[in-house]
Amino acid sequence: MIVIILKEVRMGSIYKLIIICLLLQSNTAAQSLYIRGKVLDAETGLPLSNASIFINNSTTGTISNATGEFQLGPFAPGSYEVIASFVGYDRLLYAADLQTVSLRITFQMTKKDSEMRELLILPEETRMKYLEAFKLNLLGETSAAKRAKIRNLKDVQFAATQDKNEIVAYCDTTIVVDNPELGYVVHFDLVDFYLNRRTGESRFYGYTRFQEKDENGTVKRKWLKRRREAYEGSSMHFFRSLVGCTLKQEGFDMQNVYKKEMKPQPDQPVVIQASPAGINNSFNIAVPVTEDSVLRVYRDSGYKIYQLKTADWLRILYNKNTDLKEDIMRSRIIGGQPRTGTVTGLRPFHPPILVDNRGRVLSAMGFYYDGMWSYERLANMLPEDYVPE
Repeated sequence: MIVIILKEVRMGSIYKLIIICLLLQSNTAAQSLYIRGKVLDAETGLPLSNASIFINNSTTGTISNATGEFQLGPFAPGSYEVIASFVGYDRLLYAADLQTVSLRITFQMTKKDSEMRELLILPEETRMKYLEAFKLNLLGETSAAKRAKIRNLKDVQFAATQDKNEIVAYCDTTIVVDNPELGYVVHFDLVDFYLNRRTGESRFYGYTRFQEKDENGTVKRKWLKRRREAYEGSSMHFFRSLVGCTLKQEGFDMQNVYKKEMKPQPDQPVVIQASPAGINNSFNIAVPVTEDSVLRVYRDSGYKIYQLKTADWLRILYNKNTDLKEDIMRSRIIGGQPRTGTVTGLRPFHPPILVDNRGRVLSAMGFYYDGMWSYERLANMLPEDYVPE
């Protein structure tokens, strides 16, 4: 077993995460890996009960007991983001690298300092418009988004910015989203939300725990069907197929797209396509590629981590109309989409783009989505431990 102690130590105005690891002998089987530990108050050393401990973007989570102890698992070998959260305390994250032994983690949590944030005071009518913009960009524009409800929307606040077109939101409590379309209650710890109303640029980032809604019979079967429809052709479906080398079988094709200055290799089939409006009225060269030509082993530590090697961008074609495409196109006309099939893509932003051997993206800020995947928001997302029926 590996024992890990996490503690935030204040050094002047900087918090430094101190990690102490002790390697102990263990005969734990690879298929029975667990993450156990305690949650303590860093100042007093007393246990914190009812702290939330969960694996980011999954349905795996628990709360600490009266002595601060918890257990998560069993897990397959891999990398997992373990989050510890408690009201009034700074959130802690540990990237657990499970290989052949279980982990024991002690989270020593520090009380939050009051943040020096300039709160934006808004008239009620303007605040309601900001909240609507926040909901639209967080949840999306689909039918699932319209049915979803943020239970504690009133807790969302906005920070003052120098540009009146910018909206920066934050929330000191966990945002709770009821998603009746897919049958989840989503707990979202917001880290960053930004929207520029003039350019349309938006981003949000945070830590997510999915909780299954408790229903049986017909309702449960409907949820399973909708989850499967949300999965087919999704970014999750693509990345799992990519690392599994089953893109063709699953209905995907890939093209590496180069700007016109880039020349394709001799005798390699190419597709010439017009560039998007506003990009010099030039053309791009799209070269069909396969899994082994874009995946490179980045690190091998009992399970593989891959780096995705793309050209200027990667164009991805799915041979069916996805549920997301049909949903969005009922309310708007979107160019660049064929009558049958769905076009998506991804563009490098801050490389490297890293994916593990289960198709989980490890560098979400390394790229951004094009095409229909740009409409994948919280209301249409599935947990990373989702398995299609």
